[in-house]
Amino acid sequence: MKNQEEPVFEILAEGGSLRIMRIRDASGEKFLYNHNECDLTDEGMGVCENGEYDNFEQPFQIINNKYPWYFLHLETVHPDYRDFVISELIKKLNEKQVSLEEMKYYKDRLEKALGVKLDYGAVPIQNGLQNIKVSNLMKLTEYEYSQFTKESGKQDRIKGKYEIWTDDQVYSPDYMEIMTAKFEFKTVGKLEVTGSAVIIKNEFNQIEFVFPSDKYFVSAKPIYGKEKSWFYANA
Repeated sequence: MKNQEEPVFEILAEGGSLRIMRIRDASGEKFLYNHNECDLTDEGMGVCENGEYDNFEQPFQIINNKYPWYFLHLETVHPDYRDFVISELIKKLNEKQVSLEEMKYYKDRLEKALGVKLDYGAVPIQNGLQNIKVSNLMKLTEYEYSQFTKESGKQDRIKGKYEIWTDDQVYSPDYMEIMTAKFEFKTVGKLEVTGSAVIIKNEFNQIEFVFPSDKYFVSAKPIYGKEKSWFYANA
């Protein structure tokens, strides 16, 4: 098997680079780490560091622990290690308490290289609980009449009708019966949809409510924590 060499993580900067290469051959794969930095002063202060490792995490953590790589020009992240790099980035930004202001010149570049949307703020609570609102869908039927005079000897008759299924009802005395039949409640739980059934479970994954999806309107919003931190969403 011919050796296959490819960059899997690469940071470029003026006068230097940080690079992790993956090499595959008949014996498996290995990872080469290289830090190359030119001495622009001719005083012998250049850097050339190399190392060979059995996995990607080892050379990456050398970079992650020694350099603020998120403030540099991230050029390459291989898809095989994208999720790992993103996870470590979020950890590092929160660990170092990097502010949104500090990241304003680097955020777009990181998002482009990693294929994510970076956000800073209150994050959803990890247990998956949501604020859930449930209300029954009401069937509103309206009739339209053709008007006739008594002199014609004809009675009023139905000209046509139409039906509306909606969560937002018209609040008018004409629809008092519908208004009083309106059913609504709010709860906190985990929302699931199985077939034509909507299921709401509590924090212990016990079923609290089950109802048909075609008869109820359901809305759910994540519950956010109070502290702000970095998080991401796929672009």
